Amino acid sequence: MLDYTNIKCQDHTGQNCCLFCEPCNQLVCPLCISKTHNGHCLIEIGKGYEIKLDRLKQAQVKVQSNLQKLNQHSVKIEDQLRYDIELYRENKKNVQAQNIALKVAVDQFTEKMDKKVEELFTRAKESHEREQTQKNELKKKIENQMSMLEDIITAKDAVKVFNGGEKFEQSFMEKFQIPLLLTQGLSTYYPGEITQEVFGR
Repeated sequence: MLDYTNIKCQDHTGQNCCLFCEPCNQLVCPLCISKTHNGHCLIEIGKGYEIKLDRLKQAQVKVQSNLQKLNQHSVKIEDQLRYDIELYRENKKNVQAQNIALKVAVDQFTEKMDKKVEELFTRAKESHEREQTQKNELKKKIENQMSMLEDIITAKDAVKVFNGGEKFEQSFMEKFQIPLLLTQGLSTYYPGEITQEVFGR
């Protein structure tokens, strides 16, 4: 059994509380009643104690519920952290794997492009050599013609002038054609751009 007889009034020194004011939710002494709480619904302190205790228990249930919710939230935070740590490690591993894969791919593309450049240059060089040979043959032919013309002109021989001259006069009527270049030359290599999309996001 609880003793309610020695509860001091917080507002009036020397006064003991005698009742509980239900509307104001507080203990009151005789001075409190006469000054402020006259006409209020006043009940025994024991009943007021039961009311306050019931409210505290209700508050306790709510606080316990809040604590339970917070604990559940804490579990979610820990689960998310574990997931993020695992994902972080997986991402690090995948980034390094992609780095190695790209290096291998770059080496392969480099070898392929280097081979292509060599092949194109070899074909261009062979084409140049054929054109050079054709040019040399044509030059030799023209030089022979020059030599024969020089012989005819300097020989002071009427037969040579009339017979040989007619032959050369006919050939000079034909338009001289310089052979067309068959080789177009090498094309310029333009490096591709290294972008984030190539590596990944």
